[in-house]
Amino acid sequence: MNTLKVRKNFLLDKEIIEKAQTILLGQQKNLTEALNLFFRAIVKEPSILETIEKSANKRTGSFIGMLDGEIGDVSFKEMRQEYSKKREL
Repeated sequence: MNTLKVRKNFLLDKEIIEKAQTILLGQQKNLTEALNLFFRAIVKEPSILETIEKSANKRTGSFIGMLDGEIGDVSFKEMRQEYSKKREL
């Protein structure tokens, strides 16, 4: 297997890496394996990157976090129509 040396300016958030490391250790994986799996998944299915980005940006633990993905670029009239449709069901 060929390897690629990452340059010294490849910086990662220490706190995120430490949190990910505890999760990975629970699944008997290491950071190198996780990154390789991540890149293989992106190569096989590029659209997965959008899903990962949405998940990474999703807020948790607050009322606003519950609204992630619920509010978009729709007009007030469209929102009222969708709400009334949901209420009819």
